[in-house]
Amino acid sequence: MPHNSNSLRIRYLLISLATVVALALMASTYSEQVLRVSLMPDESPSVQRRKLKPLTDHLEKKAGMKIEYRPMANGDALVESFVKHELDLVWIDGVNLARASSRSNEQIVPLVRRETDENSRSAFSTTPGHDDHTWTVRADMDADLRQKLIDAFLALNRNSAQDKEILDLQRASRFIPAN
Repeated sequence: MPHNSNSLRIRYLLISLATVVALALMASTYSEQVLRVSLMPDESPSVQRRKLKPLTDHLEKKAGMKIEYRPMANGDALVESFVKHELDLVWIDGVNLARASSRSNEQIVPLVRRETDENSRSAFSTTPGHDDHTWTVRADMDADLRQKLIDAFLALNRNSAQDKEILDLQRASRFIPAN
């Protein structure tokens, strides 16, 4: 009889161990960090997705996390989704950047801009202190992740064929830090 008791204990122990391992694997699957990205909707979502894909692939490698593109219907939807924490990284123009900054209580951080945008201002209004377009995050983003993203943008080099493709699709000669 003791033999059956021991084998029963071992069986329950193995079942418990298998359950714990399965739950841990499920938890790690669901807890994978995803960076939610969107752009000012100045082209169709399919065109934006095609132009963004090489850049998001580059950022995924550098940041070490999955990136998900979320198309927006218009600038209002982009600002609203951004300030509601439904987006993590946005390509936004100066007017909508000012709106997002105001709506979020100044809780956004412009990361980088194209070098060509350094002296540009939005056609709708000159917004002092805001570049025409910037890649921007919320201030509550982890500082290490924010730095990885900045470094990834600044590392793009026109002398590399792969980087040149990314820069060309973004209509950029290079990215520079946002002020």
